[in-house]
Amino acid sequence: MVNKVENFEPYQASISKQTLIEWNGIVSVWNSPKSPLEGAKVVDEIREPAEVMVVEEQQETYGLKRKRAKIKYGEGREGWVLSDALTVGK
Repeated sequence: MVNKVENFEPYQASISKQTLIEWNGIVSVWNSPKSPLEGAKVVDEIREPAEVMVVEEQQETYGLKRKRAKIKYGEGREGWVLSDALTVGK
């Protein structure tokens, strides 16, 4: 079963210092909303706190929870991260 990618109004989020500490200093950015077993490749690594714009989300197959989010960040960079890496609001 394919996970649905949701389109919606983009919103601000961040990758916090605390998340980076909990994730051993790296949040991997993928080229697609798939797992590595399904062919996704790491295209970047975020190693510093960052402000990002969430432009798409992928839901879990059997639930309402966000699984992955497509972000835009830095100077024209974009890719998919696990939603748990993101902090929304302050």
